[in-house]
Amino acid sequence: MIEKQQFIVIGLGVFGATIARELTRLGHEVLGIDSDEQRVDRLAEEITHAVIADVTNENSLIELNAGSYDAAVVAIGRNVEATMLATLQLRELGVKKVWAKALTNQHHRILERLGANRIIAPEYEMGVRISQELNYPMVHDYLGLDDDYFVVDFHTTEDLVGKSIGEVINGEPVEALVVKRLKEAHPHPDHTWKIRAGDRLVLGGQLEDLRDLVNRL
Repeated sequence: MIEKQQFIVIGLGVFGATIARELTRLGHEVLGIDSDEQRVDRLAEEITHAVIADVTNENSLIELNAGSYDAAVVAIGRNVEATMLATLQLRELGVKKVWAKALTNQHHRILERLGANRIIAPEYEMGVRISQELNYPMVHDYLGLDDDYFVVDFHTTEDLVGKSIGEVINGEPVEALVVKRLKEAHPHPDHTWKIRAGDRLVLGGQLEDLRDLVNRL
């Protein structure tokens, strides 16, 4: 069971509000902060705490005891300076995990130097995801991990029905992780496993190897 944690979300626009609501739904304690009274009022009944505060004022986060929280998301919209100040102050207050939204590549580099553990570029990341799904329509979802290792979940086509996983992979240096059939998941299928109509295949491997395989299919 996932342990309940305490999160701060700074910036309650669409992006920040979505994170705050979802973390609350998952059972965590969430403190939402924004300088806009209307945004705070809209979320007041949906998350644990929602407060009006100016995070560019270094005393605001101290007064809110921000240093006691497990993690923070800085989801401020267009105010680059406020994002940088909030990130720096959260790290100085001892918040161990700070995720921050970046608007440009330069902003990304600065946030990294200020100690953000992860930099989020939602528009860029979503744009890449959509373009990949349009380019590879059989791909249902994918996840990038460290060292260029990806996990890809894709729909098997009619051409693959009746073939074994070994025939599909055909010597590519990728690993079959799971076959999803109807409502069941079958982990680590061997290369003799025969594909049926409607199966989804989850593969893991280096990005270029996965691309080569999907392009061949």
